[in-house]
Amino acid sequence: MPLDDLLKTFYNHFMKKKLPAEKFKLSLPLKIFLFLASIIIILLFFLKSWFVVAVVNKTPITRFYLDRELERQGGKQVLESRITEILINQEAQRQKITVGQDEIKQKIDQIDEQLKPQGQSVDALLAMQGQTRKDLEEQLRLQLLIEKILGKDIKIADQEITDYFEKNKSAYAEETKLEDKKEEIQKILLNQKMSEKFQPWLEDLKNKAKIYYFLKL
Repeated sequence: MPLDDLLKTFYNHFMKKKLPAEKFKLSLPLKIFLFLASIIIILLFFLKSWFVVAVVNKTPITRFYLDRELERQGGKQVLESRITEILINQEAQRQKITVGQDEIKQKIDQIDEQLKPQGQSVDALLAMQGQTRKDLEEQLRLQLLIEKILGKDIKIADQEITDYFEKNKSAYAEETKLEDKKEEIQKILLNQKMSEKFQPWLEDLKNKAKIYYFLKL
């Protein structure tokens, strides 16, 4: 359709007034205005989801309202999680601690092996939770960084392993020997001690960091 005809159609529709073609003469400024206005309206139609997310009996729910409610309900948790991630990464950089892709893959393979007896897989579980493999890799990378930072100064004495085994003996088969479970118990005790250290360590990082909040959640 020629541009003049398109602009005439647009003018007639929005001005609610139809003029004979021979009397319909558009000046150049009006042509430009109508052309730009028509482009804006077309864009608004195709990009309406950027501004309105739903309409209930002619009452619109704006994206601004949705975003603000999401901020109010879960924004603080998301923000604090992101701050924690940044602090962990910065501390790892300061201590020159890194995690390789092969370490992450090894962890994923271990999880996959644990899920197989249940007829599950890592990818299936991630799909159920609405997550991607990339999300899992990032979570494991942070976990491994924490283990390397906090775990390097933790020592597990043989007596601690023996005490744990004796205390939890009823959870093992009768013929189970301490040597069979020594490595497993050592990991359990290590994780317990790292969990105890994590919150005070994180609070110390936050206290030392310069964190400025520009949005009240």
